[in-house]
Amino acid sequence: MPYGKTEIEFDLLPGMKGTVIHSQPIQPLANISASIDKALSEPINSAPLRGLAKKGDTACIVFTDITRACPDYLLIPPILRELYKAGIQEKDITLLCGTGLHRNSTYEEKVAKLGPELVEKYHVVDNEPQNPANFADLGKTDKGIPISLNKIAYETDLLISTGIVEPHQYAGYSGARKT
Repeated sequence: MPYGKTEIEFDLLPGMKGTVIHSQPIQPLANISASIDKALSEPINSAPLRGLAKKGDTACIVFTDITRACPDYLLIPPILRELYKAGIQEKDITLLCGTGLHRNSTYEEKVAKLGPELVEKYHVVDNEPQNPANFADLGKTDKGIPISLNKIAYETDLLISTGIVEPHQYAGYSGARKT
């Protein structure tokens, strides 16, 4: 079985069956910008972003930190255009770096993820999980596990998240549920 840059061999336990699944090759996108615009205007199982946002709303866009290869510098500008078309003002938009339990990101890392224009123009903040004052207490699960969420994300009218799903060395896959 392929494993990183090598291969490993192993035996399945008695009674277990295995299947090798191969990815289907796909062509790269011919026009990334047009593809992003189409995804925003014709999403799957959702109203278009412009239809979800309303004039006077606040919006929070959660983006991944420098440890993830998500091309936020390509994704966020078209999202912002859709928010403007819906009537949301620049002052009502926050870009929240979803650091998870990682350290805060540096200015240079924010610029690498978003580009200098966005970092200079918008309110860009880190999640800061080490600062309990940044989190809304949402109670506990039925098992007594505390639930909290970043206050900016919790209090915004429209919460948007970018990200990728990729293999993770400890958590199975990163992205999606982790963002």
